[in-house]
Amino acid sequence: MYIHALRKRQSDCPPLTAKLPRAPSEDTSHIRVVELEQDAAGSFGLSVAGGLGSPLGDAPVIIASLNPTGPAARSGKLRVGDKILSINGVVTDGMDHNQVVAALRGSSSVTLHVTQGEAVSITGQRSRQVSADMTDTVLKDVNIELEEDGQPPQYKTITLHRGPEGLGFSIVGGHGSPHGDLPIYVKTVFGKGAAADEGTLARGDQILSVNGKSLEGFTHEEAVNILKNTHRVVTLGILS
Repeated sequence: MYIHALRKRQSDCPPLTAKLPRAPSEDTSHIRVVELEQDAAGSFGLSVAGGLGSPLGDAPVIIASLNPTGPAARSGKLRVGDKILSINGVVTDGMDHNQVVAALRGSSSVTLHVTQGEAVSITGQRSRQVSADMTDTVLKDVNIELEEDGQPPQYKTITLHRGPEGLGFSIVGGHGSPHGDLPIYVKTVFGKGAAADEGTLARGDQILSVNGKSLEGFTHEEAVNILKNTHRVVTLGILS
């Protein structure tokens, strides 16, 4: 299961002017160049995951979700799981997550070099345990124990079909929690419900997006509300 580190404060991150390579080192035959313009809301319609310095190692920067109506999705050139090699000529190798976000937000237009992801894996070893005493609306003092199987976590999408028992899982974490700004994790998959029927979602999975909408920066309550207000078919982007 993918366990993400708490995001560092922006002020703690090295400046974007740090010396970084200026060109991707990947096989150029597999690289796509994508130019995007922000929409009226000032968004490119994508969210990212990964970056330098996580406990999983130096994770590559990937596209975690796409807004179906945003510029990135409308370009037809980007897919969830694609690896972002560079932003406006500066490679992402060596950037932490906050630097990548700042680079994307720092201009009304961007040129991305991307390469296709294959059920994207993020390098590194999985952590055995999330720190205890995280709180959600149902239970307190929860330890999430994880088996270490030596396999790197992977990005994937799953589709749930809500039935009489609902989605059938609870979550923990969120922005502004007493324990810091945590990602949203699956805490419990109940015996009945859409998650149990689907069979893939598991305790400790990180939920990156719901129906293409990134959960980055969401509080626990906001994440609960977006899940409750979804229609019958719900698509989740997760790291597992």
